[in-house]
Amino acid sequence: MKKHMNKTLGNKLAQNKIKYEVIKHRTVYTAYDAAATMHLKLNQVAKSLLIKTNKPWQKNKKPYALVVLAADRNLDFKKLARFLTESARVMNKKNACEDYQSVAKVEIPKEGVMKAQFKVKPGAMSAFGSLYKLPVFVDKSLKGQAVFTAGSFEESIKISVSDFIKIEQAVTGNFSILKKK
Repeated sequence: MKKHMNKTLGNKLAQNKIKYEVIKHRTVYTAYDAAATMHLKLNQVAKSLLIKTNKPWQKNKKPYALVVLAADRNLDFKKLARFLTESARVMNKKNACEDYQSVAKVEIPKEGVMKAQFKVKPGAMSAFGSLYKLPVFVDKSLKGQAVFTAGSFEESIKISVSDFIKIEQAVTGNFSILKKK
């Protein structure tokens, strides 16, 4: 039996009157495969990455976050570390960790973390960080309408990037580089 879209996510989208389209597709494990399966350009597909930092973004939280960028881009870890440090300083009045001096380290945690910390299979984590109580950071390379992971290998959600940013209360910045061909 195939799993359907996460009910919590569906309810959140409905409550916020967000227009979206659920796209069912063959089983895919990467944003690249999703783009190929749906015959989309890579810049139309959102790639979401779980990251771990050396310090938590908010007080009393775990040091994890979701980073979302266009699938034709790569995460620039140094740019992201600088961006997170600056954002934390700006947000300090809004519950950011008080002793946040700098993010010295940003990494992709091992796959086991997804299962242990967030109870999801590696690769099936939704781009909607609010489902996991995680902050979300969106790279400015992602624009217009995009297809996001919905927490399943067989379903994605097409939604406007501005609506995604609004519903997730995401912080936007420049922390990616175009993939080399």
